[in-house]
Amino acid sequence: MRDQIRKYAGFLLLLALLAVVPIGIARHLLSESREDAFVDDRPNYLSHQYPPSADAEMTPRLARLLEEDMQKVDAVPRTFLARLPETLTEIEDAKKRKQQFVSTMLPIILRANELIIADRGRLLQIRQRIIEEGAAGKRQRAWLEGIARSHRVKLSSPATPEQIDALLFRVDVIPPSLALAQAAMESGWGTSYFAQEGNALFGEWTWNQEEGILPRGREDGKTHKIKSFEYLLDSVRSYMTNLNRHRSYRDLRDRRAELRDHNLVVTGPALAPSLVDYSERGADYVGDILSIIDFNDLDGLDSAQLLNDLQESR
Repeated sequence: MRDQIRKYAGFLLLLALLAVVPIGIARHLLSESREDAFVDDRPNYLSHQYPPSADAEMTPRLARLLEEDMQKVDAVPRTFLARLPETLTEIEDAKKRKQQFVSTMLPIILRANELIIADRGRLLQIRQRIIEEGAAGKRQRAWLEGIARSHRVKLSSPATPEQIDALLFRVDVIPPSLALAQAAMESGWGTSYFAQEGNALFGEWTWNQEEGILPRGREDGKTHKIKSFEYLLDSVRSYMTNLNRHRSYRDLRDRRAELRDHNLVVTGPALAPSLVDYSERGADYVGDILSIIDFNDLDGLDSAQLLNDLQESR
């Protein structure tokens, strides 16, 4: 009798495990997938699309985006391209080529800034928790260590409010006009070999021989490549991270923080003079960036915003 009871109890335990374990695994996977794909402060590459190779394949939505005069729209459509359209190299009219380049890049740049703003919000929440409870939560600490590492800020254990302030100094937006002007300068308004081949919009170098594009006519003794990216968004985010952490652009971060302290708008023309070290051309490079912004009225896009979800669904 006791043996039968034990067998019956074991059978019930097995059934319970079969019911509970899959649920636990499912909840864990759901939690991980939500963290990677569905939270607003994470890139969701499922929303990105590749441009068609021919006009016949053009969707009406994408056609409307590429024909938009972005200076005249109230809110920028959330249409994110994975790559630059190949047709940019075939457009002979300079004005139309520039317009399509801006229409392609502005949503991407605004999305990159949107992700930075989300990161700033998390940093402020963590800062408040540290003040109130003395330390961040376990998941907060893991996230904090990652963003501190990517922005080259050292953390103690536990992190301090002053260290969060150091991160907030670096984790901040780049004005769209500045990003557009630099992308236009470095990529020939999206027509360069590097831009078309590997979304290399900003001429970033890499010494990883397993990635990147070999520069044509690279000088003897040089070992660098041009950093390439699968998605335009990754190219823009890498550029913004570079400006936000490299010691050469400390002046840019100082200027931006000063504007914030005085409740002034952070604009491309205000930050451009701090980029003398971005190019070997120094002040001449800065002058060209300011000319591109001014001639193409790009500074009017510094206040541009993406459509919100409610507007997008209409």
